[in-house]
Amino acid sequence: MKKNTANIAIFALLVTAGLALAGSAGAYAQRSQTCISNEAIIPLVKAKKITSFVKIERKLRLQKGAKTYGQKLCEVKGRYVYFFKVVDSYGRTKKFALYADDGSPYKGND
Repeated sequence: MKKNTANIAIFALLVTAGLALAGSAGAYAQRSQTCISNEAIIPLVKAKKITSFVKIERKLRLQKGAKTYGQKLCEVKGRYVYFFKVVDSYGRTKKFALYADDGSPYKGND
């Protein structure tokens, strides 16, 4: 019985440490990019500095029933990147990041 309690305590400690590390990595990622307000996106599209998210979404040719959500535009290392999620018709979610000028994939290490 004591062995199970020790295993549970170790597991809880590892989970807590993992969550703390994941939180700090997410905070770093947010510091390294500047996200653009929705009001500032329209002038960028009109000035042809970026492509609208609607046009980029059309290029994706998503499966029937798939939806995008959580989209945001951020400036990363001098280029604009759309970050968003896609949920497919089975409820599976994937994260995507595409350059806003041409829709090419952003890999994070560019």
